Amino acid sequence: MFKKFQALGKAIKSIKPNVPETKIQKAIRDLKISTQKSKAGTAKLNQTIFELKNNKDFTFKSNKKKSESNTEAYKRITGENNKVIKNMLDKATEKKADGGRIGRKFGSPNPRKSNVQKIKETFGSKKNVPSKLKGFSKLPEKVQEQMNKKLARKV
Repeated sequence: MFKKFQALGKAIKSIKPNVPETKIQKAIRDLKISTQKSKAGTAKLNQTIFELKNNKDFTFKSNKKKSESNTEAYKRITGENNKVIKNMLDKATEKKADGGRIGRKFGSPNPRKSNVQKIKETFGSKKNVPSKLKGFSKLPEKVQEQMNKKLARKV
């Protein structure tokens, strides 16, 4: 298996970069590039002609959108950067702790209940006050008794 990788490495090393030094070499390089581009163009054209004849969807769809100019790109990028910087400044000016496990007791969003609290919840008296009686517990004891004797708290 190691021999396969050696062969691959030799093949990659044997490819020489095309860096022309003279005007003739540069012209030959440009000619090769342009012939490859023309071959690609004719292949795309043949593909679209075939798709047109056979009523298929086009593989190479035309792009009629306007390309983004340098000034538009600059405005877009600076706008995005300004938003990021503004958020960073807002976070820095806030005197609020942030990150990690701050505000989490025992690493979970809800603090853990002790066994005593669990026992009280399961076996303790349950007085469910309906939501229509909002603020019922804040009322005086006499008023609570007048409204509902079962739900009235006993001190």
